[in-house]
Amino acid sequence: MTVTEPGSYPRRRDVRDARTSPAGRPARPAAADASRSATATAVRTPAPRRPVDGAAGPDAPRGPAAGPQEGVGDVSLIHAGDDPRGRHASGAGEGFTRLVLLTVLGAAVPGTGLIAAGRRVRGWLVLLPVLAALGALLAVVGTGRLAPLAQRVVFDPQAMLVVAVGALVLAAVWAVVIVASHAGLRSTVTRGGLTRAQRLASLLLVTALVAVVAAPSATAARYALANRSLLMTVFGHDSDGGASPDTGAADPWASVPRVNVLLLGADTGADRVGTRPDTIIVASIDTRTGNSTLLSLPRQLEDVPFPQGSQAQALWPSACKADGAGGCMLNAVYLFGTQHPDLFGGTANGNDPGIEATKQAVAEATGLPIDYEVKVDLEGFQQLVDAMGGITLNVPRDIPIGGGTNLETGGKYKITGWIKEGPAQELDGFHALWFARSREGSDNDDRMRRQQCVISAAVQQYDVTALAAKFPALASAAEQNIQTDIPSKELSAFVDLGQRVKGGDLRALSFTKDNISTGHPDYRALRQLVADAIAPPPAAVATATATTSVTPAPAPSASATASADQAVDPTTTC
Repeated sequence: MTVTEPGSYPRRRDVRDARTSPAGRPARPAAADASRSATATAVRTPAPRRPVDGAAGPDAPRGPAAGPQEGVGDVSLIHAGDDPRGRHASGAGEGFTRLVLLTVLGAAVPGTGLIAAGRRVRGWLVLLPVLAALGALLAVVGTGRLAPLAQRVVFDPQAMLVVAVGALVLAAVWAVVIVASHAGLRSTVTRGGLTRAQRLASLLLVTALVAVVAAPSATAARYALANRSLLMTVFGHDSDGGASPDTGAADPWASVPRVNVLLLGADTGADRVGTRPDTIIVASIDTRTGNSTLLSLPRQLEDVPFPQGSQAQALWPSACKADGAGGCMLNAVYLFGTQHPDLFGGTANGNDPGIEATKQAVAEATGLPIDYEVKVDLEGFQQLVDAMGGITLNVPRDIPIGGGTNLETGGKYKITGWIKEGPAQELDGFHALWFARSREGSDNDDRMRRQQCVISAAVQQYDVTALAAKFPALASAAEQNIQTDIPSKELSAFVDLGQRVKGGDLRALSFTKDNISTGHPDYRALRQLVADAIAPPPAAVATATATTSVTPAPAPSASATASADQAVDPTTTC
C-alpha cells in the first residue's frame, strides 16, 4: 500500500514493509501513522512479475513461490515536500517560451493567438477578415491595379479622412487583440503561474508589440490628415483650363497633346506695393514624350497685350499708371487684376483676379493658352527646399546675399554674405532662395537663368519617393505658400505626367535683351520664338559607309553653339 500525503510525490527509496523495514527494524508504530493526514491516498504497489519457466536458469525454483514476496503489500509513505524535482520546485514559469512565441504570432497574424488560447470563435472572427483583406490586396497587386487605386485614394479628400479614421480604429482593435491573446495564453499555456521577472518581461513584450502596431498606424493617420488638409486648402476648386485630362482613361493625357503651366514666384516684400511676381515662367509640356520647355519672361516686359476687344485691353496701361507707381510692366499686371477684380472673374469661389489677369497677359504675349497656374511665395520656396533636405546646384560665381535697391527710398541694401562659387554646392532653402533672386551685381537676364537652373535641378533631384518621405513638412509649407488651380481630381494624372517629364528632355529659353527689346517688344517675333522653342527637335539623321570608318570630332557644347533665339539645356548655363 502506498500512502501519499497531499502535495507529495512517490519515492521508491521510502518503501517500507507494513510489518518490518527492509533492514529488520520495527515498523513505524501505528500511532505515528495516525499523525499523518487523514486524507492520504492508498495505492497498492504492483506485484513483481513471475519469471517464465526456464527463463531464470536451471537453478530457479519452479511453480508458485514459497513464502511471502517482497514488495507485495508494501506501503510507500511519502512525506510532504519530497518532490523528485527538488525540495523547493513549484512549477512556476513553465511554458514561458511558448507563451512568448504564441503572443508574437498572435500580434503578427491577428486571431491566431486567440485560437491557440482556446478562444476559437473569437479568434476566427478576427482571423478571417485579416485573411480576406490579404487576399484582396494580393489580387489588386497581381492585376496591376495597386498604383492607380492608391493614387485615386491619395488625391481624394474624403478618402483621406476615411483612411485616417480607419488607421486609428485598426490600431485600437489590433492592440486589444494583442492584449486579449496574451491574457488568454497566460491562463492556458503556462503552469504554476509566472515568476516576477517573467511577468515584467510579458508586460514589456505586450507594450512593445502594441507600440509596433500603433506607431505606423498613427503615422498613416497623420499623413492622411495632412494630405487632406493640403487638398482642401491648395487644390480647393476646379480648373477652368481647356486641357483637362481624362482621369478615367488608361492614358489621361491621350487627348491632350500639350499642356502649359504658368509658374509665378511672388515677391511680397515690405517695400512692394501689393504683390508683384518676381518670377514668370511658362512650362510647356509635350504630354506624349514628357519633353518640356521653360519659357522665362522678363518681369520688366512692357506694353503687355490683353485679349483683343476686352475691357482689360481698353484700360491697360492707363489704369495701371493711374492706380500706382512702380512701372506698368508685366509684373504689375497682378496688381492691376486685384485692383479691378470685376474684369477678371471677381473673387468668388476662390478666384484670384491678379492671377487671372497675369494668365491673360502671358497667353497673349506668348501665343500659348495657359491651362493651369502655380504661384509660390518666394519666402515659402525656402521652406519647401528645407523640407526636401536642400538642393545641389552649380554656382557659376560668387552670389551676394542681400544688396539691391529699396524701391521706396532708393537706398541700397547691405550685402550680408556670399554664396561661394563651385560645382555641386549643397544649398539649404535660404541660400537656394538667394541664388535664385539675388540682384546685386547682376541683371534680370542673369536672374532668369539662375531660376531656370533651380527648376531644372529640382526636376532631376526630387522624385516621388523623396516627396513622399518628406510629405508632412512639404504639406505644411505648401499650404502656406502655394496657390494653384489644378483640381485635386486631376492630381493623379499630373503624377503620371511628372514621371514623363522626369524621363524627358528639358530645355529653356529666356527672353532677354539678346533676343527681344523689353521696352518696345515685338510680340509677333516673340510668339515665333516660342513656337520654335516648343517644336520637337529635328531627328538626327544617321549616315554610314561600308568602306570607311571615321571617328567624329567631339561635338561642341549646347551653350557654345546655340544662339539666344534657341532653347537649350538649362544645366549648361549654370
